[in-house]
Amino acid sequence: MGFVQHALIKPETMETRLYQEVLAARVADKGNTLVVAPTALGKTVVAALVSAHVLSKQPEKKIVFLAPTKPLAVQHEASFKKFMNVAEEKIGLLTGSVPPKEREEIWRNATLISATPQTIENDLVTGRISLEGVGLLIFDEAHRSVKDYTYVFIAQHYLRQCRSPLILALTASPGSDEAKIQDVCKNLFIQNIEVKTAKDLDVQPYTKEINVKWELVELPKEFLEIKKHLEVFLKEQLLFLKKCGYAKTINSSYYGKRQLLELQALIRRDIGSKAKNNPLVYAAASRLAALLKVSHAHTLLETQGISSLHDYFGRMEDGLGKSSASKALGFTWKHDSIQAARALTEKLHQQNVTHPKLAKLVEILEKQFRENPESRAIVFNHYRDSAKKLVEELGKREGLRPLRFVGQATKGEKDKGMTQKEQTRAIQEFKAGAFNVLVATSVAEEGLDIPAVDLVVFYESVPSEIRTIQRRGRTGRFATGKVVILLAKGTRDETFYWVSVHKERRMQKTLHKLRNDFGEQAAALPDAALDRQATLLPYTQEVHEKVLIYVDTREQQSSVLEELAAKNALIKVQQLEVGDYVLTDQIVVERKTVEDFLNSMLDGRLFDQCLKMSSNYEMPLLLIEGKPEDLYSSRNIHKNAVVGALTTIALHYRLPVLFTRNAEETADFLYVTAKREQLNEGRDIRLRVGRKGLTLPEQQLFIMESLPLVGPSMARALLKKFGSIEKLVQASDGELQEVEKMGPKKAKAIRAVLTAKWTGPNE
Repeated sequence: MGFVQHALIKPETMETRLYQEVLAARVADKGNTLVVAPTALGKTVVAALVSAHVLSKQPEKKIVFLAPTKPLAVQHEASFKKFMNVAEEKIGLLTGSVPPKEREEIWRNATLISATPQTIENDLVTGRISLEGVGLLIFDEAHRSVKDYTYVFIAQHYLRQCRSPLILALTASPGSDEAKIQDVCKNLFIQNIEVKTAKDLDVQPYTKEINVKWELVELPKEFLEIKKHLEVFLKEQLLFLKKCGYAKTINSSYYGKRQLLELQALIRRDIGSKAKNNPLVYAAASRLAALLKVSHAHTLLETQGISSLHDYFGRMEDGLGKSSASKALGFTWKHDSIQAARALTEKLHQQNVTHPKLAKLVEILEKQFRENPESRAIVFNHYRDSAKKLVEELGKREGLRPLRFVGQATKGEKDKGMTQKEQTRAIQEFKAGAFNVLVATSVAEEGLDIPAVDLVVFYESVPSEIRTIQRRGRTGRFATGKVVILLAKGTRDETFYWVSVHKERRMQKTLHKLRNDFGEQAAALPDAALDRQATLLPYTQEVHEKVLIYVDTREQQSSVLEELAAKNALIKVQQLEVGDYVLTDQIVVERKTVEDFLNSMLDGRLFDQCLKMSSNYEMPLLLIEGKPEDLYSSRNIHKNAVVGALTTIALHYRLPVLFTRNAEETADFLYVTAKREQLNEGRDIRLRVGRKGLTLPEQQLFIMESLPLVGPSMARALLKKFGSIEKLVQASDGELQEVEKMGPKKAKAIRAVLTAKWTGPNE
């Protein structure tokens, strides 16, 4: 076995694998690349090789490795330290648990940075960091780069800020849908796709076979009776929705969770436009809510069993006593079919009847540990309460030492999540053999450093090819692996299994097609580099002048900041005494949602805020975000009161009121206004408000701007000339006039303020 020889790779830490070096070389040659490869093929090693290449060419650059969770970010930091021949103090970790000031210090000093995307997004929005000096940006679990996930925002920002960007995207599966894969490629500005599978000739020497089989079990007749009652309810609701024009069929097997959620989105859209004229839309929404509840109960019965269904019915009954109980819940619970299903479920629960998959699981695990007592196994179960019961049942069997492994979120009072420290400790104990069966939810599918195991069991199948690939990838790393998928005959288990199989096949075909498409596009050009230049040019234009906007800390969680950052505005977040956004020395903006506007009317804040704005700024503005008509309908406030408030603001406080539909439109208004005033009119931002938390230079400007006839530009010119306020105070009229645009009148007025004897009101 040989090792990679490179000045920036630690000796004898990285095994030589030709396919990994080829992948790294293609990234360097072809630019932004999506690498698709199963777990355990060493995508992190490829990232390290590309990092070493970039730093050898541009040692002044930074490498940033993004991971969706803190534990995974910690793993990548450890990988950097393991492989990279870089001083450890030059390797940094940025997560939300690191205070902002420390993050700034780490960013300044580190060369290799592992981080969570939310942390990077926050620091970009607040202006603490810039991606201009990043030579390589790595996106792990890149299939997440769709819709509004943080990766999309960061990639856009990177392409705008950096002159020579390079992106490496890593995933075991980007999905089966071509449109989604295209979205991932578009959102990460991908120019090249590389696909590796365990069947590739250059990969085969480093992989082990994974034997996959599925085990069918029959549902007992009592289960089928409960199932029949639930399906009567489901068909009844679908018939109602069909009469309303929403459902296409009353066949409940056609409507999985995804289809029901799509139907729900359609009804919600109609509520916004038709509800006042068509009360049936509200009725349809309630029936669909009931349908979702019982559909979930149906899935629990088929895939998990009586105990899980019993608990779910219990939570439904508990919900009836709460003030927030919906009409849909009451309607569902009183229905004869649901009462019949609940009564039979209660009877079977009292008899300790379990799902036949449990007996099959016990049989599989006992056989595994009988043949190999040192084995390790993972049992994947989608539901946390089911995982808890599996641990209880497996713990009763000799030779089985199970441990439940769940995410950090707490689900109700009785089901607390695991902290990251608890997760780390659990993994260590699993490695050491204190436990030999990990009963895990989806948290163990992606990212965490869980060791390879001998056996993986799917307690239920999942209709996602991504999750299937990730689950399967937990075995077969160092020895032949085994995967067993438990299926209840004639249920969604079987449907989900075949859905995932077909999706995975479609994914491979789609990836190879797209890879060929990318190659043909590059080959059609006289120089492949021109393609990259043409693709990136719109995003890498240098912005010589940027808009600066001061933002109040209360707005930090608003989507407006993200939209402003996407426009390449410079944002400084600090506590402001007046307004939410300061655009120039004359313009301050207070932003309110419709709900906040009405609340501030009622609690008295509104007019006080208006007074402060009009007293401190020449051109104050009030932006109300949302639908104007909602001002008169969303709260029980008389229309005349709202009209009176708006009139008072406009006439008494001379404060214009403008409406925007959403955060994106608000950001458009703020950016365009600030750009016009700052760049076209040459206005500066005035730091006469928000004195708390100012830096020393800002405090100095604050003092200087209080002098007569001194604005922001003059304040900077004076400080630049004299170097300190103390020296300026000691300057003569003549010395003051040496500053550009400082005439005798201004100099005399300043000297008068600085030298006149204080005569207070009582003296």
